[in-house]
Amino acid sequence: MQLFMWVTVISVAVALIGTGLYFQLRRQALQSDPVLIRSCYLGGAALLVGNLLVPML
Repeated sequence: MQLFMWVTVISVAVALIGTGLYFQLRRQALQSDPVLIRSCYLGGAALLVGNLLVPML
């Protein structure tokens, strides 16, 4: 169960970072909001860091 949760959190984090990258690369065509891009990066990074730090507690 713990492995399933770990894989799920990692895949959601990578998906968020990928979404931010997609919106950043197509920023002009999609007229993306910079807040959306930053929040995708920040959310993905927070999930990755949190997933690494929580087991150390």
